[in-house]
Amino acid sequence: MAMKGSATGDGRGLLAVIGGNEDRDGLRTVLGALVRALPMQRPKVLVLTAASGAPADLWHHYGPAFEALGAEPSWLDAREAAELASPEVLARLAGIDLVFLTGGDQHRLLETVGDTPAWSLLARRHALEGMAVAGTSAGASALGARMPRGDEGSQIAGGPPGPLPPGLGLWSRVVVDQHFSERKRLSRLIQFLGVSPGHLGLGLDEDTALLLHPTDTLEVVGSGRVTVVAGGGPGTRLQAMGQGECWSLEDVSLHLLTPGMRLERQRLPDGTPQALMGLFERASCD
Repeated sequence: MAMKGSATGDGRGLLAVIGGNEDRDGLRTVLGALVRALPMQRPKVLVLTAASGAPADLWHHYGPAFEALGAEPSWLDAREAAELASPEVLARLAGIDLVFLTGGDQHRLLETVGDTPAWSLLARRHALEGMAVAGTSAGASALGARMPRGDEGSQIAGGPPGPLPPGLGLWSRVVVDQHFSERKRLSRLIQFLGVSPGHLGLGLDEDTALLLHPTDTLEVVGSGRVTVVAGGGPGTRLQAMGQGECWSLEDVSLHLLTPGMRLERQRLPDGTPQALMGLFERASCD
């Protein structure tokens, strides 16, 4: 791949979701994989901390980490949606190679970033100009078609939750949950599928990322696993259960992906599960 000084301009960019708590001070396996996946010698990385309640602390870690990996990091901390409509901000976003959405609160992120000129520009550049997008923890959940509300416990005792709110939607038909094994979230991810018909559940362990490369190659990097859950048909919709009632989600399938796994869409092995094939679907560009 030819080295360039900006995003490649040949179509879709890298899309990456990280389960949170990635190593920023040691081997930096996940962050290093992000930087190496970009087709330029010194990529310009924008760290967007809109989701965080402690943005300066995050920048204190991510700035040096990306610098050590050979990138040119910069920081944008928007607190209000209006800030993401200024000509100065839009000019900055037009020149970056990777936007990195930090952790925090995915709802704060959506309220600040979603439906803004800045996000419209980023989504268009990701779809058409090869700009990469990555999110960790809450930033990862926000990139899915639907996202956890954030107020559910790790194990939901009362049956399936209400409808999930929409995310930024770069990864279509996917609900992303993070800190997955560490917070024992398999039960709630399965229940999310009951109110998100036709979607896939994607559970990311900490210090673990799933990368969807522009070449339609899926790759797992880091120290944990990625869990993919599918279940129920397109018409499945489960209501909250009451005392003495039962709810069910039929035909649930579970797939565990370990670090080093690579799947190429054009070279999928015979018998590849439909759920894994569905992970190659991205949102269409308007």
